[in-house]
Amino acid sequence: MDWSDEPATWKQVKFLKEHGYTPDRRLTKSEAADMIRKLEGHLRPGAATATASYQPRAPQASPPTAYQLRVRADKARCALVDAGRSMPEKLQHELADALSERQCFWIATCQAAGREVACCVEIDELYQKHGCLFEPPGRKEVQFILDALDSAMPFWDRDHPELFFQTLGLNFPDLVRRVRG
Repeated sequence: MDWSDEPATWKQVKFLKEHGYTPDRRLTKSEAADMIRKLEGHLRPGAATATASYQPRAPQASPPTAYQLRVRADKARCALVDAGRSMPEKLQHELADALSERQCFWIATCQAAGREVACCVEIDELYQKHGCLFEPPGRKEVQFILDALDSAMPFWDRDHPELFFQTLGLNFPDLVRRVRG
């Protein structure tokens, strides 16, 4: 048996999961290595990663929408509060994952690099309409905006996602891309 046809290692699968990709089938070592190379090509040291939207060419369920990511984060937050002292580490990890995935979604809407691997239609549409006007924000900036909008409007990410970019421009004008010329 050729090594490339062997199942992916646990380290490969762990790396992919940490960067937003959960395989829906068993990957081979070579498939996992190819995906990791593609992901690493889009990761910049010190920059926030936005790989939650990365999807392989293999068929799988559609990526979650901005609103679905919010609902997931809200459910994880409520589960943590309701659980009290039982299983806090697991629930804290689930909340951290949900928040991270949501942050990565919004960061990806402002990233020009890697547009060819973003198979999430919603991310691509938001980038083309609004995100292309901004430098990618960091996780702290994104979370600041998400917290503000979530507290002001319950369904903003479902009904008015453009509010994210308006709020980004108002609160972080240094992230607005300047037209050269």
